Amino acid sequence: MKIALSILSCLLFQAALSTNSIKVCSDSTNAEKERAETVLISNPTNEIEKRLKLLNEQSPIDLVYNQYVDNSIQYYLGKNKKLISRMLALAPEYFPMFEAQLDKYNIPLELKYLAIVESALNPRARSRSGAKGLWQFMYNTGKQYNLEVTSYMDQRQDPLKSTIAACQYFSKLYEMFRDWSLVLAAYNGGPGYLSRTMAKTGLYDYWELRPFLRKETRGYVPAFIAVNYAMNYYKEHNIEIETSNTSSYQTDTITLKMQMEFDVLSELICLPKETIAQLNPCMKKEVFPKNTNITLPANVMMDFSVNEEAIYTFVKAVEKKEILVNESRFVYVVQQGDYLGKIAKENGVALNDIRKWNKLKNDKLKIGKKLVLFVKDDFKSTTQKNIENPVYIVKEGDTLWDIANKYDGISVSELMRHNNLSTNKLKPGEKILLPTG
Repeated sequence: MKIALSILSCLLFQAALSTNSIKVCSDSTNAEKERAETVLISNPTNEIEKRLKLLNEQSPIDLVYNQYVDNSIQYYLGKNKKLISRMLALAPEYFPMFEAQLDKYNIPLELKYLAIVESALNPRARSRSGAKGLWQFMYNTGKQYNLEVTSYMDQRQDPLKSTIAACQYFSKLYEMFRDWSLVLAAYNGGPGYLSRTMAKTGLYDYWELRPFLRKETRGYVPAFIAVNYAMNYYKEHNIEIETSNTSSYQTDTITLKMQMEFDVLSELICLPKETIAQLNPCMKKEVFPKNTNITLPANVMMDFSVNEEAIYTFVKAVEKKEILVNESRFVYVVQQGDYLGKIAKENGVALNDIRKWNKLKNDKLKIGKKLVLFVKDDFKSTTQKNIENPVYIVKEGDTLWDIANKYDGISVSELMRHNNLSTNKLKPGEKILLPTG
């Protein structure tokens, strides 16, 4: 009996041993497989972690590596790869100036990358909430840091002045929080919001505080760290620098003694309006008020200084309409139902200009009265209908107003310019060419 039990126990033990061996072997195989898959998946991440550690060692900002940062890095290396390519092209235009101001205020140079997160290095960038410029200042915050906003200009869009303001704001935030990760969070969410959240939770480390922050602020610091990584290790990820379509200039500034429109300045210095706008992104309208500091290419600025007297004489002649730049003069004959606002809108001119050009003491108009108008050559109505027959034969009693009203989106001034008419009086049988769109 004992022998039988002994044999049975031995057999059961061997069976159990065999089953466990199979299980251990199976678990071992699965673990090896999982490890292999993990190595395949995480190898790039391990490299990213190593590289980010090197960046962190060189920076007073805590450029940590974690899941949130890795997700953000993968986003910039994947879906947003083209953005990094474009930022690399724009960097030489903005980064030297950023670095000079950051250094002046003793702020980590890595904060230059924050402008990519904020505006993609677009000085005219505007957010849905109304923040503007490279550093996305709200109106009130901009005013606190001496960024002037008028009807003609918005210094939040001035690269240098907004960068100085951003450095001053960074310095103030660092005095408050003494931690650059918290400074970044406060820059995004507002110092008051961050302080209240810290007081409410009792947490003073950004990564511990992060789950309690708004979604945008939760992603802000990881995005900043990710951009740091992508801009430093773009070559390792086969990101090429985009070919820039904009010209780079050595520039200088000058203060204008008179108000000057972009058209006039372009005519004088032989520089496209687009380039003037590019160099002066803070201007909201295509006109420089008197005493505006403007930026121009250094070689152009030299010519401007040498010919300054002649330039202002030319501008005065343009103001008096003795010289016309990109505009045409014609006589408008007042028709039934006309009033100054309507005439101004139809011809793309300011109502006050009509008063000034015609020395009007009031806005009363008589049918048949002749008004002198100076209309911009590039003025077009907002919509224009395709016209099958581009020639209209004038009938008895027709006026340009009548003809314009027959076609959607055509104004009297367009008809006059298109047909080189000096007045809007017509003769029966006359052929009028219709502008087609």
